[in-house]
Amino acid sequence: MSARDLTARPLIGITLGDAAGIATEIVVKSLARQDVSDACDSIVIGDARVVEEALRFAPSPMKVHAVDRVDDARFSPGTINVLDARNLAPGDFHVGKVDARCGAAFVEYIRTAGRLALDGTIDAIASAPTNKESMNAAGYRYPGQTEIFAELCGTERFFTVLTGGRLRVFLISSHVSLLRAIQLVDRQRVESVIRIANEALRDLWRIPMPRIAVAGLNPHAGDGGLFGNEEIEHVIPVITRLAADGIDVTGPFPADSLYHAAEAGKYDGIVGMYHDQGVIPLKKYGYVTVIAGTPILRTTAGHGTAYDIAGKGVADESVMARAITTAAELARLRTAV
Repeated sequence: MSARDLTARPLIGITLGDAAGIATEIVVKSLARQDVSDACDSIVIGDARVVEEALRFAPSPMKVHAVDRVDDARFSPGTINVLDARNLAPGDFHVGKVDARCGAAFVEYIRTAGRLALDGTIDAIASAPTNKESMNAAGYRYPGQTEIFAELCGTERFFTVLTGGRLRVFLISSHVSLLRAIQLVDRQRVESVIRIANEALRDLWRIPMPRIAVAGLNPHAGDGGLFGNEEIEHVIPVITRLAADGIDVTGPFPADSLYHAAEAGKYDGIVGMYHDQGVIPLKKYGYVTVIAGTPILRTTAGHGTAYDIAGKGVADESVMARAITTAAELARLRTAV
């Protein structure tokens, strides 16, 4: 039986990600950090052989404890618990290259973690980076990891929140052209994202009355129509109506000053208009993403697999570590109610 104190520390499942990239290295380095070990108990979902091979990157002596059941994990200093999938040995793939075997393996890790979260065996999930090409090469046609978790939950109403420092950013659009991003700024979409932001800040971060600010699409938020009418036609009417309905939402504000105000603590969440507007201010933190709209608490490091430095021992684990501690924070907030 596990020695885990179920009342004191959340149990975070860490999906191993794409073994051909930096995922295993940054997981091992993260689990050696004091801030991570102070925040939670953890169990890696992956292949124990791959984790064992990555121990050469650990900054301090660590050992792998492979288990078939979460209940058999040992939560002691220097121990990396691995729920062993036995599906990917180090010699099965080439480090630094897209590999279908890695894609098939990490899809299995994600699905296993999702099931464990849904049945309450683990409290939250932190995902190491994966590669869409590897996943597609293995025959899995998902846009990303988030869609796998959403499928397990049976929901289509999910949303990715970008977090870094004091910023929590909800984007009207993400991976689309700038032209398409402008087209997506309509009343229906703006209202939907504001409502999602309000619900997510209440549900995930337990903020009773979140303060939400909306960024303008155009320079100076349109400056009264001088630089575009999108704010007048599509954004301001929605903000006015939702504020009257009791949501604490204001704006639109010029984006060049809004993010600074949020960093200073003036707002709990920002609705940004398009990808770069929201992501550039977060890059200085190395952002962590959070799923909203599913019963699963799940975070991930906001960067890729970095094939170019894989296997060299130089990867920075700080964002992965924050993904784990953020998952632990959200789990504690949920259980505190």
